[in-house]
Amino acid sequence: MTEIAKGSKTDLRGTQFTVRIDSTQQSGHNVDVAATLLGPSGKVRSDADFVFFNNPAGAGVTLVSDAVVEVDLARVPAEVDRVLVTASTEAIGTTFGAVAAPTVHVVSDAETMQFRPSGLTTETVLQAVAFYRRGQGWRLDAVGQGYSGGLAAFAAEHGIDVDDPGTPPAVPAPPAPPAAAPPEPTSTISFSKVKVALTKDSPEKKATIDLRKSQGDPSWVLTVGLEWDGRGATYDRNGQVKRFGKGDLDVYFFCRNEETNNYVVISGEKGHRGSLDAWPFMHHDGDSKGPGARSKPATEQVRVRPQENGDLLVNVYQSVDNGGGAINTFGKPRVAIRYGRMGVDGLPGPDADEVLVFIGNDEDSYWATVAHVDVQDGILTVDGETRYSEPGEECMPGLDTAGGWVREPKGGPVGRSKRANKGIGLTRYAGKCPPPAK
Repeated sequence: MTEIAKGSKTDLRGTQFTVRIDSTQQSGHNVDVAATLLGPSGKVRSDADFVFFNNPAGAGVTLVSDAVVEVDLARVPAEVDRVLVTASTEAIGTTFGAVAAPTVHVVSDAETMQFRPSGLTTETVLQAVAFYRRGQGWRLDAVGQGYSGGLAAFAAEHGIDVDDPGTPPAVPAPPAPPAAAPPEPTSTISFSKVKVALTKDSPEKKATIDLRKSQGDPSWVLTVGLEWDGRGATYDRNGQVKRFGKGDLDVYFFCRNEETNNYVVISGEKGHRGSLDAWPFMHHDGDSKGPGARSKPATEQVRVRPQENGDLLVNVYQSVDNGGGAINTFGKPRVAIRYGRMGVDGLPGPDADEVLVFIGNDEDSYWATVAHVDVQDGILTVDGETRYSEPGEECMPGLDTAGGWVREPKGGPVGRSKRANKGIGLTRYAGKCPPPAK
């Protein structure tokens, strides 16, 4: 590996390069990498020459992840003189002065170079490296300069159309409510960061995450779970927990195999936690004993290997505490679906995609289905409509062979006292889904 200095110019021997920029906060946020193809005037030919997570491929340039871009100089059009690789912290709401000093890696089959830009403070854009033509070949410019004007100013300066001067082009507005139907299959990968909160007042109850953005990176993790703060939890004026309450909920993950129409239920109970190595390719972290431990909410969740052949229901059994009260009395219960690079605890890091479904409508039923999760063509869709069992009935809701929700599947699992049954809360944990009702 060759250490190069900021501002240095290096003749290149190859044509195919990978640029990776490592820079994280202590909390784990990554920067967003982009590339801009520039002509002799220093401007783009069109907006298509700005390659970022909403436009992940250009002429000779491909965004691999939010930290990595590949450049094939042999495919860069003759009218492009310079390929400028940048990084930005605007999507995570901070500056380069607040993140760990970035390291820029430039790798090809013939050589590996790296350098560490210094002196960054209030900038939110880093001009990292530029590939530029030199005679019949190419050189690498280790720019390493911060850009204080922000992404919008950077884009405008380089001829990229910005409709709203106050809005950076590489940072999309908060996602609009998704359409009621799952998205049509598409070959274009969305690198947009997902931060969606669904409530009972949301006009739409669905949200999506594009699981393909990991590009096969095994360090990406998907989790689905329920969190709650407990009955009697108190909050400050900003909605932050001042004191956790009490009360436990039992969470069961009902999984339908779309090929065989078998089902299995994954829970925190011994012997029913599942495995990442066998269908339905998920593992439960263990039964929650209630909120407040180490000043944290209660959490029951599964880690999931995204699959195309399964439906997942998040079912909550609220007959604990003698079934008194509705699920939303348990301190802001919410389904949390997160997808991102693994953090230090092995779970999705703080910059992960996140869909939160805040649940409960004051219904006093034993069972509530609080989310339906499905994956098709690499797109995860979350249906956050809360559905309830019949009052007084303890049959667990399930799915039929068409994937439709069933309030009381005939012969399906029935909730029961864990205390009286050695910690096992259901009468059965596997079986066949019924056909759709006629």
